[in-house]
Amino acid sequence: MAIFTAHRRKAELVPPARPTPHEHKPLSDIDTQRGLQFYTAGVEFFRRGHHTAAVFSGGDDDNSGDPVGIIRAALAEALVSFYPLAGRLREFPVVAVGGRGGGGGKLVVECTAEGVVFVEADADVRLQELGHGQPLGPPYPCVEELLCSNDLVGEPDVVVGKPLIFMQVTRFRNNEGFCIGYHYCHSITDAFGMAQLLHTVCRLARGDDDGESLNDPPVWERDLLAVAPRRASPRIRHVVEHPAYDPLPVSSAAAKDVVWTTPREQMVTRYFHLGPTEMAVMRAHVPSSATVFELVTAALWRCRAAALGYAAAQRVRVLVMSSARWSWKRHPPLPRGFYGNLLVPQVAEATAGELCSWPLAHAVELVRRRKFAVTDEYMRSMLDMLARRGRPFFNLDWTFVVADAGGLGRSLGVVGRWERAGGGLTPVGQATAASMYSYYERCKIGAGEEAAVVSMCLPAPAMERFVREITGCSNTRSAKSAM
Repeated sequence: MAIFTAHRRKAELVPPARPTPHEHKPLSDIDTQRGLQFYTAGVEFFRRGHHTAAVFSGGDDDNSGDPVGIIRAALAEALVSFYPLAGRLREFPVVAVGGRGGGGGKLVVECTAEGVVFVEADADVRLQELGHGQPLGPPYPCVEELLCSNDLVGEPDVVVGKPLIFMQVTRFRNNEGFCIGYHYCHSITDAFGMAQLLHTVCRLARGDDDGESLNDPPVWERDLLAVAPRRASPRIRHVVEHPAYDPLPVSSAAAKDVVWTTPREQMVTRYFHLGPTEMAVMRAHVPSSATVFELVTAALWRCRAAALGYAAAQRVRVLVMSSARWSWKRHPPLPRGFYGNLLVPQVAEATAGELCSWPLAHAVELVRRRKFAVTDEYMRSMLDMLARRGRPFFNLDWTFVVADAGGLGRSLGVVGRWERAGGGLTPVGQATAASMYSYYERCKIGAGEEAAVVSMCLPAPAMERFVREITGCSNTRSAKSAM
């Protein structure tokens, strides 16, 4: 794969294309968790296609031949509807509901229309040199060059007072394609909300919408996911507990998770492709009804725990960041176009000894057992708990976090003469806590076959052991002994 440097121009602020309300909008109790207080990064690639679709025209200043101009103009137009994203987060000092102290003040968005950060860049490399996948999948070469620089974004876990979106549009050589690289503040939206913004930008760039009549206009309404102030004492009624926010007991052999005590510069991130052959090997040892995601999650959790050398008595977890968008049968349902956070952590737990010494099928069963129906009752309980504790953290000690980010950008389609060529989320440049997330993606390999692609971030010595473990459970020659 190619090694290249992007030549960036000076960053600018892109405000909404027209005046928007100046007001304060509170976040929901899900948004304001400290575990979501960081910036997430992603990239989307577009290559020259054979389309003749109309492109966005910015009035007298027609940028129809330049992807940077197209995206800049479409972004400004999209921000008219997504105007809170052009504002800044503020923190107001309040106590948690019920009078108890919590995790800090209340986060609100001041809709200042200051704009989002936008950087124009050029890379002296052809898009086809980045890889031969159809579409392109992780790992992305020199991905740091396709994102706004770390100096510009700053500390990824500091969100108050900063722009909420950082975007870089990079042209490739011969104008054969471009990349949209972005950071978004997770406190204000999740990956599906960011995909909604990107989808709107692409529709505007194509000329599908005029900015005044979006098919599914963005909806704020975060008050629908907040505990009403008049409820002085939230009641946690659901029989299912919320273990993701509780600490695990520490075994006598370990005082602190090694992942937290390892300096960031000594952490290594790698990607692993699990294609049809590897899946078939692992699936031969687990229930046939297990989904690919359950199988991959269980295998990674088990191999990671073994690689980190946790004490046998130490309890370890896998935490799946699951979206409630499709499983929550809310009555009445949330409006279409809602772009706030709807993440629900689902947790499976075992001792390291149990996880690593029992067959892979046991780990799969632990993951499947903890899946639940996201009902109205459960969500009310979760919101009550969040309000009572006041912006709590997810507890990440001895915890492996998996986020399913597959397919988020597949609806972007074409932008003028360019068509989507792949992309997805990337752990590059994120905070220490966020770097512990493994992103689960799907990509095409070989003759159109689909593979699971997952990122893994570990201390360097543990990464070597992890490679041996994951190879052992997915390789036909060593699978029998490994599982």
